[in-house]
Amino acid sequence: MTHSRLAEGNAHRAAGRNAEAAGAYREVIAAEPGNCAAHYNLGVALASLDDPREAIRSFRRASQLAHADGWPRIYGGAVQSAATLIAKNVEHGGPAYFPLERRDPVACARQPVSIVACSIRPDRRAAMEKNFREALGGREHEFIVIDDARSLCEGYTRGLERSRHGIVVFSHDDVAFLSASPFDAIERALAEHDVVGFAGSDKVRGPAVMWAGHPHLRGFVATPVPGDSRACNATLFSLECGTMGGMQALDGFCFAARRESALAVGFDSATFDGFHFYDLDFTYRAFLAGQSVAVTTDVVAAHMSLGNFEEAWKLYAQRFVAKFPKLDGVRGSNEHYAARLSSPENALRFYEEVRGLAAC
Repeated sequence: MTHSRLAEGNAHRAAGRNAEAAGAYREVIAAEPGNCAAHYNLGVALASLDDPREAIRSFRRASQLAHADGWPRIYGGAVQSAATLIAKNVEHGGPAYFPLERRDPVACARQPVSIVACSIRPDRRAAMEKNFREALGGREHEFIVIDDARSLCEGYTRGLERSRHGIVVFSHDDVAFLSASPFDAIERALAEHDVVGFAGSDKVRGPAVMWAGHPHLRGFVATPVPGDSRACNATLFSLECGTMGGMQALDGFCFAARRESALAVGFDSATFDGFHFYDLDFTYRAFLAGQSVAVTTDVVAAHMSLGNFEEAWKLYAQRFVAKFPKLDGVRGSNEHYAARLSSPENALRFYEEVRGLAAC
């Protein structure tokens, strides 16, 4: 019955009878709550009926079911559709569909932080330090900037060795925090995990952090729009939010670790003597060593560059594969679902709505 009723709903939708289509999809869901196609198609119908809030809810449920059942096309369509509808509302200045509940945060000890970066650009360094100091909110800290690193692994090794505090943040020099109190969120995440980042994968299969593809990816990060100094692409890999353990690799544009955990793993500057693979190698070895690696969406950050996968990257990819020959190399679909926002402020509102949706 559900198959034929689903087909009827699709026929109604194709003919523009979206109310009838929505009714058919709801009947399918009532009989078969785990039918991800019905949830996704209901979202499409509701969006056409100008009911974006319920459409987004349907897309989120479809993404959850598609994640569990291995339906990558439905998963991607659901995540992107929800992101597009949320972004449209944010850009139009409408009231939040899913307001992020403001709760008193779990108290943290406000431990001092060591911030390690490699930079040869005084302008980038100054902008990063200004943004980070504002985000630190008076928390004790130190900046350790390596301006003559032979590689990121070598520079981060020196910075880690010089660090004095129990929390160490490793960051590119073109990162800016958009959300309030990011260091509090990092500290809370590190209370339960050894290494924490803002985007990553719970599966490593080959030579890139996101190589395994969906549905293994989590987190989000804002990136620049070429030619527009204010606009951001609000990128997200999943509609799930919070602090999520079980990761095997993290994107290294910015991540944090307990100092003793980082020292126990170390950076492989002999194998990766350039500016690629420092993050995948470090976080994957942390996972293999039994450390807890996590992604948190309680921090919203912007990374103001898009990466460079040139010939040097290919060389280090070969070294990574040689170092971990047991990886199966199967590459998944790793699209970056994203919505364009006109300002960092709107990007933050977008991510707060995504977090509010996840809490519903």
